[in-house]
Amino acid sequence: MSVISEKFNAKITSLKNEYEVNKGIVHQGVKGGINENELSTLIKEVVPKKYQISSGIIENSDGEQSNETDILIYDDEILPLYMRNDLTFVPVEAVKYNFEVKSTLNATELKTTINKFERFKSIGGYSPTVLFSFSTDLKGSELERLKNNDSNFFVNPAISVICTSNKSYYFKSVREHLLKDYLSNSEFMKLFQEASGLDFDGVVEAMRDTLTNDQALSQMSRSQFAQLIQGVIQINNHKANVDDKELTVNGVKYNEVTFRVHKWIGIEIESNEVELSLLSGISNSLSLGNFGQYLLNSGVHQPKVFAVCYEDMWGNLSCQDFDVDGLNYDTDKVSFSFQTSKESSQVIFHMSDLEDG
Repeated sequence: MSVISEKFNAKITSLKNEYEVNKGIVHQGVKGGINENELSTLIKEVVPKKYQISSGIIENSDGEQSNETDILIYDDEILPLYMRNDLTFVPVEAVKYNFEVKSTLNATELKTTINKFERFKSIGGYSPTVLFSFSTDLKGSELERLKNNDSNFFVNPAISVICTSNKSYYFKSVREHLLKDYLSNSEFMKLFQEASGLDFDGVVEAMRDTLTNDQALSQMSRSQFAQLIQGVIQINNHKANVDDKELTVNGVKYNEVTFRVHKWIGIEIESNEVELSLLSGISNSLSLGNFGQYLLNSGVHQPKVFAVCYEDMWGNLSCQDFDVDGLNYDTDKVSFSFQTSKESSQVIFHMSDLEDG
């Protein structure tokens, strides 16, 4: 274990001890505030200086406001001086993390948090939304409970990070890719022909048959014969060099076709590795370097992929899958099919490992 990791491990243990002591406080608001302050102090130690930690209300330029926020991390450098002097209201553009903190998480608290974060997103919030709980009333999977309560779980969940002390840490991951990096022009054209019913090879074969048909040739004018020869040459050239050309299908340039891979990734373990994973994720996303790797130096659990969903650039979804124990196949290994018409286009993804099995 690195010295840095060992020090933060001790700080997390201290945070948990403080939580146990605070259980004796009767007033729920006071107890919640103390727990939030303890967590804020710990988070502050992994955040670069340009970021500040506060609580308050988030507001957009139209005056729309979020619910009161337990903890938020904001970028102090992008704020003009007059805003820094009064941070009861924080501009939504400055917010980098939005936290809700619970002493004990239950179904009601989860639904309330979902509603709060949906409000945050509705006023323009795009930063990670974190639900942290010191304990829970649930023995089963916290991620499964979230899935059952959020219809946007796979693609655009209200909560993007859920961390339960001594139990589990999950985060929503999304990565965008270019389809051309996975499928060459010629491979795409083959899928396009299958989807559209067009048969370019058949056209070429018919042209060649015409060139060997004396009766058909005798009925052609000299210019028609020249056009036929030119057509065969052009199609052959296009087929031979298709991977070097820019394709446009129904007004969409193929080299600009993108897709997104949405995943829920996490660990489930009864140790400080849960909180260390949370702090590591915050640090890695806000720091120029990869400082978070120092925090997880002693980590023994490899993260699992618990949910996956593929989304094409037109918003069509495929390969949605979830397993409470983690998916037991390579979620990056996919094959493609393509559907298109004058009205719409769609890339359909298929899990290759499941098909092979």
